[in-house]
Amino acid sequence: MTSREIVKRNITFSDPPRIAIKFDVFGFNDCYDIWLKDCRGYTFETGGIDEWGCVWERSEVDNMGRITRYPLSDWSEFSAYQFPDPLSPAKYVQFAQDLAGAGDKFVMFCGGHGLFERFHLLRGFENALLDVYVEPEKTHELLDGLLDFHMRVITEVHRLGGGRLDAVAIADDWGTESATMISPEKFREFWKPRYAKLFKHIHDLGMHTWMHSCGKINDVVDDLIDAGLDVVNSQQPRTVGIDEFGRRFAGRICFETIVDTQTTYPHGTLDEIRDEARELVQKWNTPHGGFIASDYNDAAAIGTTIERRRAAFEAFAELAGIDPSLYPVPEGS
Repeated sequence: MTSREIVKRNITFSDPPRIAIKFDVFGFNDCYDIWLKDCRGYTFETGGIDEWGCVWERSEVDNMGRITRYPLSDWSEFSAYQFPDPLSPAKYVQFAQDLAGAGDKFVMFCGGHGLFERFHLLRGFENALLDVYVEPEKTHELLDGLLDFHMRVITEVHRLGGGRLDAVAIADDWGTESATMISPEKFREFWKPRYAKLFKHIHDLGMHTWMHSCGKINDVVDDLIDAGLDVVNSQQPRTVGIDEFGRRFAGRICFETIVDTQTTYPHGTLDEIRDEARELVQKWNTPHGGFIASDYNDAAAIGTTIERRRAAFEAFAELAGIDPSLYPVPEGS
């Protein structure tokens, strides 16, 4: 069975032969990610001004950096604001070449920042949290613009992909250590209806829906499922609670997850990492599928090591019936 089919069967709970695995560092990945280019040539590595007008500054720490100017920090700038062109040829210049390398893997279009993250990257975080209370009409209007942008991009990548794309993934970190950043009530008022439209659009094009969301998002997972989310990527299983998350949501949504990136992955012993990997599969997987094990590619940002990543990979691989010795540690790692 191909990697593509294994991932699909995990997502749809259709009795896959094993869990799916995403560990690029050791040369084993059932999925294949495709990203578009920023129209202005911005990348996380270079910093500068992105296509949305956000000014990014790199720091001495190896991560995505921080924004030093928010293009819509004042609502007075909104009436003249120009969204990026979702159909700009510059965005798709490498798409065909990238897609050609997919082989028999499950192809994910990575749409980047979602409806919440892009909203606060434009407005500034504190402004964004206040907007749902003090500027609800403008909030609705801006979110509608973001939704339209995403839907037009997704329509175009589907057209260019000729049906080869299997899923659309977005990133919206909704959680703090203890709750969602915005109340579930405001989430349901402003974001859930738009997620439902976005996910329906993706499903209508024959693709699965996928969202990365860190933090304690437990209070809105039911809403995400109801809106049509197929896969949730949580990289902090201890924050959401391994027992609680499994008890409430296993079998209802497919999980992409990893040994906890705040605690176990950077600080645990190798045995603790292996034990947590096994516990996640035991409590979040089902007899009919629903589990995708992944790595954290930006290892330096969370302070983990190649040895810890290896321990996690070996544990997941063995549970999948894969011989990890066939996928050795790369030289120089």
